Amino acid sequence: MTRDFDLVIKNGIVVDGTGSVKRVTDIGIQGDKISYMGTINRPLDRYVIDATGHIVAPGFIDIHSHSDFFWLISPKSESKIYDGVTTEICGNCGISAFPLDDQLLESKRKGYSKFGLDINWQTAEDFFKRANEVKGSINRGFLVGHGNIRACVLGYEDREPDKSELVKMEKELQNAMESGAFGMSSGLVYPPGCYASTFELVELCKIVRKYNGIYATHIRGEGDKIEAALTETINISRESGVNTQVSHIKTWGEKNWGKLDKIKKILDDARSEGMEITCDRYPYIASATDLDVVLPSWVYEGGAVEEKKRLRSPFYRERIIKEMEREGKNQEFWGTIMISSVYNKKRSYEGKTIAEIAKTLRVSPLEFVLDLLYEEDCKVSALFFNMSEENLTKILNWDFVMIGSDSSLRSIKGVLNFGKPHPRGYGTFSRVIRKYVNEKLVFSIEEAIYKMTGFPAQKLRLKNRGILKEGFFADITIFDQKSIKEKATFTNPHNYSVGIKNVIVNGKLTIDDGKHTDVMNGEILKK
Repeated sequence: MTRDFDLVIKNGIVVDGTGSVKRVTDIGIQGDKISYMGTINRPLDRYVIDATGHIVAPGFIDIHSHSDFFWLISPKSESKIYDGVTTEICGNCGISAFPLDDQLLESKRKGYSKFGLDINWQTAEDFFKRANEVKGSINRGFLVGHGNIRACVLGYEDREPDKSELVKMEKELQNAMESGAFGMSSGLVYPPGCYASTFELVELCKIVRKYNGIYATHIRGEGDKIEAALTETINISRESGVNTQVSHIKTWGEKNWGKLDKIKKILDDARSEGMEITCDRYPYIASATDLDVVLPSWVYEGGAVEEKKRLRSPFYRERIIKEMEREGKNQEFWGTIMISSVYNKKRSYEGKTIAEIAKTLRVSPLEFVLDLLYEEDCKVSALFFNMSEENLTKILNWDFVMIGSDSSLRSIKGVLNFGKPHPRGYGTFSRVIRKYVNEKLVFSIEEAIYKMTGFPAQKLRLKNRGILKEGFFADITIFDQKSIKEKATFTNPHNYSVGIKNVIVNGKLTIDDGKHTDVMNGEILKK
């Protein structure tokens, strides 16, 4: 066939994102769309990519990302696009870039000022206006965080909203959905989301359903209380009818590893009722979050200022220590937690476990944690090595689980090269193919690509994205299946993946022969 294309991909092994068997075919691109798939004999085009021997797949969709603010600092989105990602969904775990008000706004402005980011918006509408002014190299969609909504209306108080406050929360949610959010996320282990009742979440999810959005939830417990937390999520889905996504599904803590079959049955039973419940997961056995998540939830009430006061108070410190010791947080537990980044000065602790630091300082691990959180204004990130590789392998293979990084973008240069972040921010998608397709044979390349592309696009109801098909947007990742590999590690995380040869975003070649072309053709996606 002869046709004038802007870009042609020749002889690639096409894995189209539907789960269908791979096949060798050519792809012709005009503008931002795939205009033809088949044999192209004499391409009259500006640029031809010879993809012989390489996999040609839809651009990977990171359905669980936290780049809400960092993408404005580094629009090239290096760690994501070098991992083959062409679309990421931000605003997960109840934490989003909007709405912002009062204490939350002040905290975000203070926290991101050191990166040179001017947070000059508060509402969802204003955020999307700002977002549309910034060109990025990949596409982005956004969820609105339930934690943001609650903080704007109730602050960080541990109580239920009254009728008028619930109406205000509903209005904030409606504003976000009408501005283009894909749905609402919750983080029910973090303040202030941890103070929300099931009733509050059901009422808000009814609105999400009305707008045909999704509800993505970091459930109330992923370890000892996982059965009750999943049951609550299923009840929220059942009562509201909302399309539900369980974030980073896991069994946290060795004593809970044996619950996996029970957890799957809970989810299977809900799905057999016809409920839209799916999950995402990253391909690592360590999680990452704020260190103060180990504290009792009452310590957070009132926000970071009040939390810091309690950490300093001898009375409250004693209460915290007694409660945590009763929970069995022993030397072995502290040996599974590694400091990944600190806010102020204690950079020498990054990359070391709490147990080893405490031993060097000759203090108890718990006393060290409380002191460190106080000194660092409660802003300490940590890695938690509390999961099972055997369980991870099983979870990744569940047919209702897709891939998500649970991480913001980073860069090996500039202000985003700090600390020792979780390597999933650099290598999630490459690792899935390298380890779980090539080495462990957990699933086929077709199944893996479906979990990274077509499946999340279907979940989000993205229009004309996520699969390779004529008339669909030309978001395409081309890679060498034999050499694709994540280079980021827990001790040396700031490394881009290798093996990704070309990445095309909305028809424009953005990674060419493994290098960024400086093209910024990403779009802000709206519901």
